[in-house]
Amino acid sequence: MRYAFQCSLLISCLANCLLLGEESPIPPRQEIPAFRLERDYRPELTAVRVEKPPKIDGRLDEEVWKTAPLAGPLLQYQPTSYTHLDQQTFFRVAYDDNYLYIAIWCWDTEPDKIVARLMRRDDELWNDDAVNINLDTFNDSRNSYTFLVNPNGTRHDAISTNNGNYNSRWDGVWNAKTQIHEYGWQVEVALPLATFSFDPESSQWGLNVGRRIKRSDQRGIWSSPRNAVRGYYMSEAGKLNGLSGLKQGLGLELNPYILGKRSDDKDLGTDDFEFEWGGDFRYRITPKMSATLSYNTDFAAAETDARQVNLTRFSLFFPEKRRFFLEDAGVFNFGGLGGRFRRRSGTRASPVILPYFSRRIGLNNQGEVAPLIGAAKLSGRVGDCNIGVIDAVVDSNGALDSKNAFVGRVTREVFDQSTVGALVTHGDPNSDYDNLLLGSDFQYLTNKFLNNYRLEVNAFAVATESDHPDFDDGLAPVFGTSAVLPADEFDIEVSLMHVDDDFNPAMGFAPRTGVRRYYTRWIYKPYIESKDWLRQVYYSYEGEYITDLSDQLQSSKHLFTPMQLFFESGDSILLEIENSADVPADDFRIYNVQGDENDVFIPSGDYSWTRGILAFQTSSRRELQFQHDFSVGDFYDGTRTENTSEIVYLPSKHFGAELSYSNQDVELPAGDFNIKLASMTALINFTPDFTWSSVVQYDNVSDSLGINSRLIWEYRPGARIFLVVNQSYLDEASGFVRKQMDTTLKLSSIFRF
Repeated sequence: MRYAFQCSLLISCLANCLLLGEESPIPPRQEIPAFRLERDYRPELTAVRVEKPPKIDGRLDEEVWKTAPLAGPLLQYQPTSYTHLDQQTFFRVAYDDNYLYIAIWCWDTEPDKIVARLMRRDDELWNDDAVNINLDTFNDSRNSYTFLVNPNGTRHDAISTNNGNYNSRWDGVWNAKTQIHEYGWQVEVALPLATFSFDPESSQWGLNVGRRIKRSDQRGIWSSPRNAVRGYYMSEAGKLNGLSGLKQGLGLELNPYILGKRSDDKDLGTDDFEFEWGGDFRYRITPKMSATLSYNTDFAAAETDARQVNLTRFSLFFPEKRRFFLEDAGVFNFGGLGGRFRRRSGTRASPVILPYFSRRIGLNNQGEVAPLIGAAKLSGRVGDCNIGVIDAVVDSNGALDSKNAFVGRVTREVFDQSTVGALVTHGDPNSDYDNLLLGSDFQYLTNKFLNNYRLEVNAFAVATESDHPDFDDGLAPVFGTSAVLPADEFDIEVSLMHVDDDFNPAMGFAPRTGVRRYYTRWIYKPYIESKDWLRQVYYSYEGEYITDLSDQLQSSKHLFTPMQLFFESGDSILLEIENSADVPADDFRIYNVQGDENDVFIPSGDYSWTRGILAFQTSSRRELQFQHDFSVGDFYDGTRTENTSEIVYLPSKHFGAELSYSNQDVELPAGDFNIKLASMTALINFTPDFTWSSVVQYDNVSDSLGINSRLIWEYRPGARIFLVVNQSYLDEASGFVRKQMDTTLKLSSIFRF
C-alpha cells in the first residue's frame, strides 16, 4: 500500500502539472522524496543561492521556484501520525547574502473552504489555515525561530528555547505575501538574516515546516510526524543544507521612538501634554551574544489587562504584556514554573510561584506605571551556556526614590537536551528595603523516554534574603520538583513544592508562603476512529493538596472530567465535577464594593464544597462562534452560581467582534452579592499591517467603564505608528461620567547596519 500511494501521488502531481502548466502549484520538475514510516523520519533539503532575489508577491513565478530542490510532501501528525494530509504541501528554499527565501505550495481541491478570517499582525493563527516555518539557526537541536503565515498574508512570529518555552511576544522584521488560486494557496517569505542570530561558519541549519488545514483540523509537518511533536521542537527537525556566505552586517540595530501624550484627569483637575523620546540600541557582540541599551523605555503600546474579580484570599496573577521584557523571556524561565497550557481555556494556568516576574519592574504595587529611566540587557550564548542579564533603573514615583533592579540568569546545556542553571535577582522596585534572591535549577528533557515519549523533569531550589521588618533574618528557601510526560493519548504531570514562611521574592510572584504543595494531573485522550462524528474524548483528573509547614491542611481541590467530547465539526462539550476545601486561619474579606461599608467576610473555619461545571464551545473555524460555561454548587458555607458567555463574530478578514459576559450570584450567611463582568472587542483590519482595535470593559464592583483603543500601522517592516486612546468612566447617579482620558501618538522604526 505504501508504494502504491507513492506512485499515485507522483502520477497525480505530474497530471496536475500538465493540466495547469506554468501556473501549477507544484512546478514541473518532480523530485518527490520516498514516503517512509519510520519513527525517526528526518528529511534533508539543500537551499540554492540566487543572484537575483525573487519578488515577494506570493506568485512564485520566478525561475528559482521552478528549479530549486523540492521538499515534501508534509505528513499528518494530528489527528493521526504518519499518515497523509488530505491536501498536498511542498516547499523550496533559496538564499542570498542577506536573505533566506521560502516558497510553499499549499494544494487544496476545495479552495472555497479555506479558513482565513484573521488579518491582524501576531494573531493566533492556529484558528485559521496556516503554514509555519521553524529554523534552528545554530543547528543545536534546542532553540528556534518560528514564522507563521495564513492565506491572508497575516504574520505571526515567535522564539522558543530548549524545545519549549514558546514566546509569541517576540517580533522579528520579515516579509510574507500570499496568493489564493483555484488550486489552493501559496506563500512567499523573505527572512532578513539580520532578524536572527546564527553561526555564519555553519552550512547547515535545523528546519521544520508545518501546515494546518482548519476545516478538517488536520496538521502536517515535514520532519518527525508524531502526535506529541510540535514544530518548534527542534530536536525533531530536519536539516537545511548548502548555506554559505551569509552576512549579518555590522550587527548594529537602532530602534528610536518619539511620542506625544495628552492626559486629562477630571478628579485632579489636570490637563497636560508631554513630549518624549527614547529608544533601544542593540549591538551583536558575537553571532550568539547581543547587548541592548534602552533609554526612557516606553510601554505606551502595551495591551490593557483583562479585568478580574478576586474571590480568593490570595493575589491574582496578571501576565506580562510589555515587549521589552517578553522578547528574551525564555532565557529567564526557571524550574519549569511558568504555568502549563490548559486545553479548555487556551491559556496558561497561573503559576504557583515565580522567582522572577518582570512585571515587578516598571509597575508599582497598584499596577500603575513607574517609568524606567533606562535599562541594559545582555542575552545570548557563550559556548554551552545561555546568558540573560537585565539591569533597570526605575524612576522615582510616589514616596519612593529611584530604584535599581537587577536580574541575572545562566543555564548550561548538559546531556542531549537538558540544562542546569542559576538565577539571581537584587533590588525591590516597590519598597525602600533591600532584597536578594538566589536559585539553582536542573531540567532533564528527552524525547526518547521508553524509546517513544517526551519526558521533562525539573528540580529547583531558591531562597530570598530581605531586610524588611516583616521577615526574619537569614535565607528563606523554596525547593521543589516536577515531572511532565505528554504523549499521543495521555498526559501525566506531578509536582511537589515546599515554600518557607519568610520567602519574599520582591521581583517575583508568591501569593502563598509557608506551605507544602502536592499536585498531579492525569489525562487520557484517545482518538475515536469508530465514529465519523466524534474525533477525540478527554477523561482527566487534576488534584492539588496544600498544607502548612506542620502538614495541616490549608486547601485542596479535586477536579474530575468524566466527559469532554471533541466532535469532527470542531465543536466540543465538557462536564466537570469539582470538590474543594479551604481552612482559613483568619477571617478574610471576599467582597467589597467601592464606597460601600457592607463588606462580606468569610469567617475562619474548615470548609468543603462540591460544584458541577457544564460547558460547550462551537468550532473556532465558524464565522459565528459561541462558548458558554455554567457552574453551580456550594461555596464555603453558602452557594455560588456562575454563567459565562462569549460570542465571537468574524464575518470577514477585515472585521471582527467579540463580546463576553460573566454573572456570578453568591449567597453567604455573611451577605449576598452579585458580580458582573462585561467586555467588548471590535477589530478593523485595513491590511495585514494596518489595524484598529478597541476594547471596552465594565464591572459592577468598581462601577467603572474602561476603553482602550489602539491604531497600529506597520508602514514598512520594522517601522510602526501607534495611536492609543485610554478612557475611564465612573458610574454615578447621573450615569457614566468620564474621569480620565489619555491620548498617545508614537512613532518607532528599526534601522540596521
